[in-house]
Amino acid sequence: MNANSFAIKTDLSRFLQKQPNIFLAKYLPFSVYRRYLSIIGFFYYGVNGEARRELLKSLRFVLGERLGGTRFRYVLLKTYLGIFDHYYEKMINAHKSLSGMMKHVNKHISFTGEEWLDRFRKKNKGCILVTGHFGAIEYIPLFLASNHYRPTIICRFKSEKLKAALACKSNSVDLELIDADSPNVIFKALKAINNGRLLITLCDEIHHWRPSRKENAQLFGRLIPKDRTLDILYRRLKVPTCFGIIQREKRGYNLSIHPLADGEEKTSLCETAWHLLEQYVYRSPEQWYQWPKFHSEFTRYSMNMECYEN
Repeated sequence: MNANSFAIKTDLSRFLQKQPNIFLAKYLPFSVYRRYLSIIGFFYYGVNGEARRELLKSLRFVLGERLGGTRFRYVLLKTYLGIFDHYYEKMINAHKSLSGMMKHVNKHISFTGEEWLDRFRKKNKGCILVTGHFGAIEYIPLFLASNHYRPTIICRFKSEKLKAALACKSNSVDLELIDADSPNVIFKALKAINNGRLLITLCDEIHHWRPSRKENAQLFGRLIPKDRTLDILYRRLKVPTCFGIIQREKRGYNLSIHPLADGEEKTSLCETAWHLLEQYVYRSPEQWYQWPKFHSEFTRYSMNMECYEN
């Protein structure tokens, strides 16, 4: 099998997380490794026409009427680079030394809205932080752990090597990982909250949504069945909840916190979280990582009536 056929038969995540790239993540300087991943990332899309078409379809589906031709092509190029940056951040976060990564995130990340989190940290009271696959999401747990916010994150792992690397690193800081595909996820989340931890969860994994039969929500101007996942979590845990997003900026990153609910008021986290995420996506579409499969997953979710739950 030649390199071209290998790239076509595997997805981008597995292609970029092969063993040689893991090795280089450990030893190459940050800037050099970032450029390296961009080069092999463009190679992947260069030989994988199906992946290019899916990405283009997703961008046109959401942004086509908002952008002219020249602007659209510019956003498309920046989106490719944003996808490669996501994997760069994922790989160095998992495979660089813990001390090196803690120094890196604390040097380059600024923090907006931390007073909201500080209020509950001082009381040793648990809360929820909702986020999406936007910007340098991979840095959020380590940055919060290095600043004593005691995060617990519900996440899924594309590879066992990545899972093992992150588990090893989390054991050295006050960072707890909950595998979203493991049993009793809600029980583990409740335990983390009761222990005064900051629970981090994602809102934009469409293929894992639990659609409502009775309620709809707006997503990028389209009406779809509302995802019940966040609302179920909020009703069961009944704790203060915020939305957090970490943007890439010219000279670093900014983590912004937006309060959503106090734990007592009746609200739909699905709608409020998505409203905020949409604003960020429209403003900086190149920083959202979900584009590669968004159109197909959105279409499948909105049309597959069999996936609806009672």
